[in-house]
Amino acid sequence: MDGRSFQAKLVYLLIGVLVLLQTVTLAAIHFAGLRSLHRNLVEELRVGSRVFEQQLAHRGRQLSESLGVLAGDFGFRTAVASGDRPTVVDVLSNHGRRIKASAAFLVGLDGIVTADTLKITRMGKPFPFPALIRQAEEAGEASSIVSLDGRPYQLVIVPILAPRAIAWVCMGFEIDEGVLRDFQRVTALDLSLSTVGADGRPQILFSTLHSNLHGDLVRHVAARRDNPSGVEATLKLAGAPYETKIEPLRTADGSRVVALLQRSLEDARRSSRALELQIVVFSTFALVLAILATMYFARGVIRPLQRLAENAQKIELGDYSTAVDVAQDDEIGRLATAFNRMRTGIAEREEKIIHQATHDGLTGLPNRTLFLDRLEHAIAAARRSGESVGMIMMDLDRFKEINDTLGHHFGDQLLNEIGRRLTLSLRESDTVARLGGDEFGVNFNAQQPSQAMEVARRISSSLEAPFVLGAVSVDVDASMGIAIYPLHADDAGALMKRADIAMYDAKKNHTAIALYEAGRDEHSLRRLSLLSELRQAVQRDELELYYQPNINIHTGRAAYAEALVRWNHPAHGLMLPDEFIPLAEQSGSIGALTKWVLRNAIYECAEWAARGAPLIVAVNLSPLDLFDSELPTYISGLLAEAAMPASWLVLEITETAIMRDPAYALKILRDLKSRGIRLSIDDFGTGYSSLAHLKRLPVDELKIDKSFVMNLTSQSTDDAVIVRSTIELGHNMGLTVIAEGVETVESLEILTRLGCDMAQGYYMSPPLPAGDLQRWMTESRWAVPAKTTLKEGNE
Repeated sequence: MDGRSFQAKLVYLLIGVLVLLQTVTLAAIHFAGLRSLHRNLVEELRVGSRVFEQQLAHRGRQLSESLGVLAGDFGFRTAVASGDRPTVVDVLSNHGRRIKASAAFLVGLDGIVTADTLKITRMGKPFPFPALIRQAEEAGEASSIVSLDGRPYQLVIVPILAPRAIAWVCMGFEIDEGVLRDFQRVTALDLSLSTVGADGRPQILFSTLHSNLHGDLVRHVAARRDNPSGVEATLKLAGAPYETKIEPLRTADGSRVVALLQRSLEDARRSSRALELQIVVFSTFALVLAILATMYFARGVIRPLQRLAENAQKIELGDYSTAVDVAQDDEIGRLATAFNRMRTGIAEREEKIIHQATHDGLTGLPNRTLFLDRLEHAIAAARRSGESVGMIMMDLDRFKEINDTLGHHFGDQLLNEIGRRLTLSLRESDTVARLGGDEFGVNFNAQQPSQAMEVARRISSSLEAPFVLGAVSVDVDASMGIAIYPLHADDAGALMKRADIAMYDAKKNHTAIALYEAGRDEHSLRRLSLLSELRQAVQRDELELYYQPNINIHTGRAAYAEALVRWNHPAHGLMLPDEFIPLAEQSGSIGALTKWVLRNAIYECAEWAARGAPLIVAVNLSPLDLFDSELPTYISGLLAEAAMPASWLVLEITETAIMRDPAYALKILRDLKSRGIRLSIDDFGTGYSSLAHLKRLPVDELKIDKSFVMNLTSQSTDDAVIVRSTIELGHNMGLTVIAEGVETVESLEILTRLGCDMAQGYYMSPPLPAGDLQRWMTESRWAVPAKTTLKEGNE
């Protein structure tokens, strides 16, 4: 049996499951036995502790009864009363031997020992356990454990009455090794007594354990000397585990006597180990039988699967003629039946899958994969024949607006109809493909660029008629880029890339068709590089503000300055906004860029006012800025931080920006206006906004686009008519009118005669860095007089 075969793996799996199951079962039995053993041992120790306490209590009661008889003996009381010490000592000795007492005392009412039976007599000395006497005075008798000569004794003391107490008689026995052996015979537990020696260290007094274990036991007691009573723990003695209960004994003299009840875990485990061994033997025998049965079962499962594998190899080679014959009415038989049905359906599915992989699911046109393959084949054929291959990349204009406005279902219908028109406008040998979204590709044979332009114009003509879908009629424009093999590229990938570059040139220049121009790749690479670097430009402080003054024509003084951003690029030098602002709008960085300009312009304006030469500052807003609902709050925060009145800030917005979403733009503009910020329509005259819409805007100014002002002369009657009409329109609407692009004195004079309010242009000053603007404000004839007020500067 091959170790890598499915049969071997199945056998290994089943054997592994059985072994794992058996291992888990044995482990569960083992650990359950250990837990049960531990619980039983703990319970044995607790019972043993209670037995030891009852043993001591029983002996105490026996001793108390015996002392009661002695104290009531008439002869003994007479001897005590007469002070006959020898008789008293004999009586105490004889009585002590009968009851096996280790010590006997006669104590006077003054607490002085008058007789005893100890070898080292305490006669004439105070009784060492006065607490015991006090307890007896209260209760009539007392019993307790004490430490006498460093050894534990259980003492009982009772009064001698005649009829009142004339003395105290006290007897006790030593809790010695005999007591511990009696306890061990009853409970089968080991018992040790420990106390604190004169040096303050624990020591073992008596123990049923072997003497070689005493050292480890002392160390454990020392480590737990501060633990409360009833501590249960597993201690290692000479490497062997002992379940232990540490129980301090209550003493009358405050001495620390600790009882340690123990049971060897090794001894307790012997019986359970024999049972575990039996279980392991029977389990191993059962496992061997299960392994043999598994191998037999696996062989029966694998044979039909091998036949299925052989037929699958035939299908892989394209042979669908051989059916699998498995005469089993089980899961494998049903698998064979399903396999045969699959064999008959694969051919149909292959054809369908290939079509889906190479065609667009919406329009049915070839997709990017098939288009690229056909383009490669066309270029290969053209390479042999010496012909040319044209490639057109087409992208719809405003498709997102159509999709968002009319819905995706309408957008899908529109794409289908566009695909149909493109196919009808081209030859059967040409390929039309949907490359993704609203992007289409066309490849065809072309002898020269003029033929490619003719194909593009034919496509453009097919889109001129409105698309009527349901009750809606829509006009669609497209931007097309053309690239030709071998004029522009040598392979299909490069040809598609350069057609794409040409298509973006068409979009940028607002033309329907653009032919690829050599060198545009580098421009695209620079554009991509700038897109990435622009995100970091604000953080790296690579931006700088220039300011171009606006002149109040009536006073001849500077009224405010327009902030114009520049990018000090490390590699490309000083870049104008026309080059990087569109990139910021495309990359989503325009919001951060606008906020940077606002923050720096507002702070600069505040500094001008602090120097005594205030100017209103104007900042241009991008069309995308009008969709930032947080922008008004952000600007108010900057104005408050700079302690600058809102009326000192002018925000310039183009007509195009407003017309993207007039309702939302109007909402933002009204919010800004309510905060006291002045608003200006920039580049007025170049957009398509109606006068009715303009009337609703809360603006303060109109800026006439420089295309109408730069060539304004006494001979340019058309421009003069437009400028005059715009000025009159603005004044009739109560707006201030500003002309930008003033470059000659003649233009300024004409604007003055026409009644324009303000002028901006190179004739007065080009855009200047902040430092140069400071000098201009003090030296120019247009400058605001020193220490003037903002109101005076605008008059």
